[in-house]
Amino acid sequence: MNRILPVFCVMAVATAAAAQTSESTYDSDFLRGTLEAGQPGETVEDGTAGDDFLIFDGASEADPKDRSAAKAASGKAASRTDRTASDEDVRGAGRTASTNRASARRVGPIPPSRPIQSAGQVRPVAPVAPLTTGSIGQVADGDAPFGGDTLRDQPQGIRVGTFLLYPELILRTGATSNVEGVAGGEGGALARVEPSLRLSSDWDRHSLEVTFRGGFTGYPDPPAGASSSESSAEAAGTLRIDAGEVTTLEARTGYAVSPESQSSPESTGGAKRTYQHGVSGSLAVTRDAGLIAVTLRGNLDATLYTGGTEVGNRDNMVASGTARLGYNLRATLSPFAEATVLGRFFDDGSKRNAKGYALRAGLDLNAGPKLTGEVGIGWRSEDLEGSSYKKLQGLLADADLVWSPTRLTTVRLNASTAFEASSLTGASGSLVHSGTLSVAHSLTNDFAVTVSGGVARRDYQGVDLSELTYTGSALATYAISDTAALQTQYSFERVDSSLAGQDHDSHTIEAGVRIRR
Repeated sequence: MNRILPVFCVMAVATAAAAQTSESTYDSDFLRGTLEAGQPGETVEDGTAGDDFLIFDGASEADPKDRSAAKAASGKAASRTDRTASDEDVRGAGRTASTNRASARRVGPIPPSRPIQSAGQVRPVAPVAPLTTGSIGQVADGDAPFGGDTLRDQPQGIRVGTFLLYPELILRTGATSNVEGVAGGEGGALARVEPSLRLSSDWDRHSLEVTFRGGFTGYPDPPAGASSSESSAEAAGTLRIDAGEVTTLEARTGYAVSPESQSSPESTGGAKRTYQHGVSGSLAVTRDAGLIAVTLRGNLDATLYTGGTEVGNRDNMVASGTARLGYNLRATLSPFAEATVLGRFFDDGSKRNAKGYALRAGLDLNAGPKLTGEVGIGWRSEDLEGSSYKKLQGLLADADLVWSPTRLTTVRLNASTAFEASSLTGASGSLVHSGTLSVAHSLTNDFAVTVSGGVARRDYQGVDLSELTYTGSALATYAISDTAALQTQYSFERVDSSLAGQDHDSHTIEAGVRIRR
């Protein structure tokens, strides 16, 4: 930079002098000659950079002829101005230009972010290409990835004070090949209603979000002995308090109810369905001080069962405390490790109460809009009080990743591990590993499709029993207005059980409308 600065100063003085007179010969020709230095191919005719550029050392002697020409031209230009600059200043400028011109040397290609300044104009700096790592690139602000839904009817929300309210209603009708979802089940028609509501705060600091989703499915002509309807619901709330620049408090609560599969070994079957209720709450404090982030979290999770017969002995609650340590290795990559202590307590006071632990490590990814999420692996173990029960233990594998290979395509990967209680004689519980992969693509602003597939494996510990479930679906959504869209969906489920005669599958097709604000 110290070598290049003198010639830029001379260029500025010469350009100003040339602007005052049309007869001056010491103008852009001299400047172009200075940059070219008699070497072809370094500056093209329009002033853009060629293959090489020059650096001026300022160490060699100037050519006497060049110094004389520069001196005369500079003096003539100065005589036609307001004559505030002295002759000595002009001579000095001429000597500097000549000296630097004579000492020019070829050093290599011009960097794209440093364009040549030609006489009378400055070309804009070319934007620098974003950095990439592997096949995942960073995109500029505003290049948000596809959210997985139609763009035309994106919810705008209804403002209620400092909150935004997002209502939605889905109405569908269709048919299924297996109403009960059991081996040898019969088909029938169905009608489905799914309302949902989301309330989100619009505050400068802190945040609060409350969500509710319900579902009701009716079967107009159910098979003999089967239930004519089933329902589900879930509600959740999250409050985040920014206690300081590096400290955050977060409280979560949730409730969910859903019918238990009638093909489950735990199910009593019949028209009276068994429903599973889940109640959860957690409180966490996180302190993120630069490279190190520490989180302390406490959880309470209760599972209750209603309906059916003899299901009360599965009601239980799990209390746990977790310490998590994260290290911000890079802006896009944060490894973490966490340890949990836990206790499981049953309502009936049986010998299945347990104490245990969990260890887990993984990576938190935040590579901009292209790739976000978390992946982890670990081990969990529960030691039951009764000596006749085996430990409920196994591998933890969890993931929640969102990848956007293009701005119109989103790929989501979800994996989870669950430890569940069991009422089966001799079983200490069941371990469920599940995973789902979905791909959403926007064909137009009005039309989007989503295809997904999943697999789940349930292994009972203490008894020789396992289940493998495969699922798949394809959903097409076409927005017909800013608030309404037509939908059609096909879904498939296949259950393979180690129990003889329990394998079954079902196919369901539905069509309807979605309304939202």
